[in-house]
Amino acid sequence: MKSYPEFGAVLRKLRVEKGLSQEALASRLDMVSNGYISRLESGHAFELDMLFRISEALDMKPWEFLKRMDEERQN
Repeated sequence: MKSYPEFGAVLRKLRVEKGLSQEALASRLDMVSNGYISRLESGHAFELDMLFRISEALDMKPWEFLKRMDEERQN
């Protein structure tokens, strides 16, 4: 399975910027455990709908999240 380290790095940065713990973010995502958030932050593969759910939980648009991923990749 493909890994996405930029996704994980951006997810962690945004979560921390919003002052959320892994548990708090998981709670906003209904039916997701903090262990799953940890795996995502480690770069594990995810389904596309999760990008939309995470973006909503972080009060942003999916394209904004993808833009941050692109910026992370360029650094």
